[in-house]
Amino acid sequence: MHFNTDETICSIITPPGLSGVALLRISGNDASTIINKHIHFNITEKSSHSISYGIFYNNDIPVDTITLFWYKGPHSFTGQDIIEIGCHGGFIVPEQILQCLISSGARRAEPGEFSLRAFLNGKLDLTQAEAINDIIHLQSPAALESASKQLIGSFKKEIISLKDKTEKLFKYLILDFDFSQENIQLVSHDTLVQELTILYTVAQSFIRTFDSAKTLRSGYNVLLLGHPNAGKSSLFNVLLGYSRSIISPIPGTTRDFVEASLLIDGLHVNLIDTAGIHENTKDIIEIEGISLSMNLINKASIICIVNDITCGIHNSDHLYNIAKELNSDADICFIHNKADHINDEFSNDSHNIYSSVLSNYGLQDILNYISSCMSKTDIHMSFLLNQRQVDLLKEYQNHIFSALELAKQGETTDILAIDLRSALDSLGLIIGTIYNEDLLNDVFASMCIGK
Repeated sequence: MHFNTDETICSIITPPGLSGVALLRISGNDASTIINKHIHFNITEKSSHSISYGIFYNNDIPVDTITLFWYKGPHSFTGQDIIEIGCHGGFIVPEQILQCLISSGARRAEPGEFSLRAFLNGKLDLTQAEAINDIIHLQSPAALESASKQLIGSFKKEIISLKDKTEKLFKYLILDFDFSQENIQLVSHDTLVQELTILYTVAQSFIRTFDSAKTLRSGYNVLLLGHPNAGKSSLFNVLLGYSRSIISPIPGTTRDFVEASLLIDGLHVNLIDTAGIHENTKDIIEIEGISLSMNLINKASIICIVNDITCGIHNSDHLYNIAKELNSDADICFIHNKADHINDEFSNDSHNIYSSVLSNYGLQDILNYISSCMSKTDIHMSFLLNQRQVDLLKEYQNHIFSALELAKQGETTDILAIDLRSALDSLGLIIGTIYNEDLLNDVFASMCIGK
């Protein structure tokens, strides 16, 4: 990453390809000077946050009609002068305009460099920058709700509040040690233990949200498990609403797992069709497919065992035992398929759903079951923790725990203050009041070009 913010940078900020409109962005001290070389008016004479219409020229040869969005720094995304250029899409025009900007003195921006400048100029903290990346990549409205709250500063406020409380206690410890030379105690032992316990508990409440955040980001893995020809692939296609998995009366047609995404009640679901599990095969490829099916059990959030009811209601019970043994945390249910082929009376309960893929009977019950399992996850969070953030919160918590144990042992407050100083550093790394180049590379280099 380039950390020199004196250079003026530019990039196409919309995906390449055929489209009605494309956008380019240029940011830096020379942004207006560079743009003025290619238009027949002075952009700086326009009001900030205004839109102008004109023609983009390359050596007085018209390239395209454009709209210019002018943001005078520091009142812009990066904190610098920014001009965004709207032009016609396609492969030629945006690239030609970009090359003109570069030849006039701008440099092509690296991935995430605009956001990096926004951070370095105090326009956003690291948690907000990470929320931007989340918003770009998220696949469900529920996850977007949490990431959007984080973008406008919800997590930043929580961390700053925790940091302020920790810093206040840290200062009291320093003062208490200074006054202890005069036998004056500013912080009682009970108060100290109580305050440290509160800090530990707050950090723990944040850490507990991580599993939900991971699920919201990556989606719920819903695994269809069963014997060959139980109707897994047919159910897979029906749930998706289109044919994605090959259907055949020949056992063992699905030899690899097939995965596709769908939304159920605004939540992202990874639906996985697996190879039918049985022991009576010598086909090496099919055996490998069965092995993959077994491995996928460990990664599933919800396991639907598709049972051919014409073979008996208990025909797949051993698969339930296998699934439970390999993944005790997953929600598991039986989907008794081909229910239209039997005359017995049946009714659904919390773990048994009767269905007929051919007639769509029971389909809504299956969707309701999946939805009920997903509802156990708190989806209305104020932020989406990532691995970096949770690791630093755990570091913070470890330092607070160490101080708490030392306090219980009657250690002097200057020793406790060492742990609190380290705890404050961990919080500083979360929001970016403390940073180094490696940290910024990790956060910003993974972003899109143009962001």
